[in-house]
Amino acid sequence: MSRPKVGAIGALIVVSFILCAVATFTKNWINWTILYHTYGIGIVPYHSGIGGWFSAASWMMFISFGLFFPLILIYLHAAYKVHHHGCCHSIRHNFHGISLLCSLIVILQAIAFILMAVNASDFSFGIQGFNYVNAILGSSAYLTISSAVVATVAMSLAGHVSRHDCH
Repeated sequence: MSRPKVGAIGALIVVSFILCAVATFTKNWINWTILYHTYGIGIVPYHSGIGGWFSAASWMMFISFGLFFPLILIYLHAAYKVHHHGCCHSIRHNFHGISLLCSLIVILQAIAFILMAVNASDFSFGIQGFNYVNAILGSSAYLTISSAVVATVAMSLAGHVSRHDCH
């Protein structure tokens, strides 16, 4: 019974990784409109002159993206062991590690979203004497929250597998 759950954990990790990658590397974190044209700014490339809150959110997204690589490696090891030996007590720590990394990813993504949401309305800059203050959150911010929700489900399922299926 644990093999389908382990497969579901893998699928959730992949979906969360794709959402995080798209959110991190697209230019739709903060959007504004000028004469019926919509413009956006993303966290890649890194903008050091915008503000401390933007830098902090950028680094949190970079770190959460980077945490997916050890998460995927731990998952592949656990999936290999479950496939060949079944879900035994000795691989419980792998599922605890998956839960821990997923929780770190969720926390970092949630804080990055909160930083962007709180400060997006104060985001302004000027070009040739015009200040653009009607900035709103873009789709990348909402993709981050979607990635965090999917990672929360993966975290919960990994905890369930480690507690109930690995004896």
